[in-house]
Amino acid sequence: MIALLSKALRDRGGNATIEIALVMPLVLMFALGGIDFAMGYRHKIEMQQTAQLGAEYVMGTMEDLPTAIEVRQAISDASGMPVGSITIDTWIECDGVKPTIAAPICVNPTAVQTDFMTITVRDTYTPMLNIDGIADFATTQTHVGSVTLRTK
Repeated sequence: MIALLSKALRDRGGNATIEIALVMPLVLMFALGGIDFAMGYRHKIEMQQTAQLGAEYVMGTMEDLPTAIEVRQAISDASGMPVGSITIDTWIECDGVKPTIAAPICVNPTAVQTDFMTITVRDTYTPMLNIDGIADFATTQTHVGSVTLRTK
């Protein structure tokens, strides 16, 4: 009996299988975490590209500056983003200074007026590793893409 037990303790067959079984969950977690990180980063880049798509639309129609509603609809049509995720903010600067009171034109008639538009696109990204109790560090994130352009 003792000889049989000592022979079983010296036998190294199956060690690799046990080592792989112990290490494989960690390897898979790191691999899936890396893929999840890359997908989240890609989503952030898509939000920035969607905002730039709106800037290209505005620049392409500069002779007849589109309204904020038209810009939002054009971005939504081109990208599939819901209109509610797109924000358009316009403002003016008089002689390089943003007026404290919002006005459609500069109060001083000799001031140089410059018009600006900011296009902001927001969307949430939920990681695939968002598993309660296992990957609590992977939380839903809001990604924002933003472009500011001078329109006049």
